[in-house]
Amino acid sequence: NEYKSYLRMGDRSWIVGFTFGTLLAALCYLNGWVWFPTELNAQSLALIVLGVIVTVFNYLNEYLLYFPLKYSKFAPDGGVPARLGWFLMYFLPMVAYLLFWNYIGAPASTYDILVLSLYCCHFSKRCLEVIFLHKYSKDCLLESVIEVASFYCLGAVISGYSAHTLPAEERFTFLADSVRVKVGLGVYTVGQLCNLWHHYILATLRTPGSFKYVVPSGGLFSFVICPQYFGELLSWLGFSIVGYSFGLYMCYIPMVAYLCARAHHTYRWYQSKFDDYPYPYTLKLWPFVY
Repeated sequence: NEYKSYLRMGDRSWIVGFTFGTLLAALCYLNGWVWFPTELNAQSLALIVLGVIVTVFNYLNEYLLYFPLKYSKFAPDGGVPARLGWFLMYFLPMVAYLLFWNYIGAPASTYDILVLSLYCCHFSKRCLEVIFLHKYSKDCLLESVIEVASFYCLGAVISGYSAHTLPAEERFTFLADSVRVKVGLGVYTVGQLCNLWHHYILATLRTPGSFKYVVPSGGLFSFVICPQYFGELLSWLGFSIVGYSFGLYMCYIPMVAYLCARAHHTYRWYQSKFDDYPYPYTLKLWPFVY
């Protein structure tokens, strides 16, 4: 009944946000910005199946809340110091990617180094935010640290494998399509800056020493509930455009499913937490769409 009441308020379903995010990937494919093997081998089929499984898993657990990840405002106080827990969640995926990169022979083509750099840049930024920017009101649950780190480490291995399986002729000539590379880098950079900007806004909402939750305002918070997620998805989309391999998009799509669900429940949490919640809109992640 509670969920139906939100629908009557004009709340747009998770499927709207997920479909829109998937359509962006489809547009990239139609524009020739996705390398897809002409013949599906066992490894390619396994990537597709795994991407579908993780997407369904994210829908069931994060949107329908069968077994949601418990962190941030959605979790009780834990036993792992917050900065340590979050640092590990973001640092371990870099280690996983670098270990896999070394395992496959540390390829040093311009393509491999660029994809590696973009991946590590994303998580390095998150680690620096943990140390210098974010403010935490509660510690992390150990199980959450393990689950989130494992989720990202799985993505790291899939990303590294997907980049590695791009045919050699594509890896060594990928700069020939300069438009795709420039657009991908542009989308990635805008996404990172958008994510950082709104993390800064969130970090400066509270007065020093206060742990009270405050309704975010400023920036794109005037348009959507979670603009930091919007920025993150732009980053992963830009990363996939640069990386070109379809396997990277199979990491992006489950992330769309995951963050659309988290944004939905963040909205519901704000509505339940603040009786005077000021925003009548129900857009959560994609401006003007969802």
